[in-house]
Amino acid sequence: MVDSSLDEARQNIDKINDEIVEKVDERMSEVLRIVKYKDENDMDVKDEDREEAVVKQFADRFEEKELPRERGRQLGRLLIDTAVDLERDMLGKKE
Repeated sequence: MVDSSLDEARQNIDKINDEIVEKVDERMSEVLRIVKYKDENDMDVKDEDREEAVVKQFADRFEEKELPRERGRQLGRLLIDTAVDLERDMLGKKE
């Protein structure tokens, strides 16, 4: 039998995981706004400077929270790659 405090902690983590997914979905909704803007202004999907700024932002925030900086970079990169995939799908572009 699982200790009730362990079970409670796991339930809390499951709830937080759901909230993370909701935030990622919310983020992707904003990406769709960017897709529309880029399409209307004939812009490229990838913006290397912006991507690096976002990755750095995640790394910095992780470091501030005393979490592994590299994991922050990886999470930032994963979110960007997901957004770029969505943008390419929406715009039908390969870059």
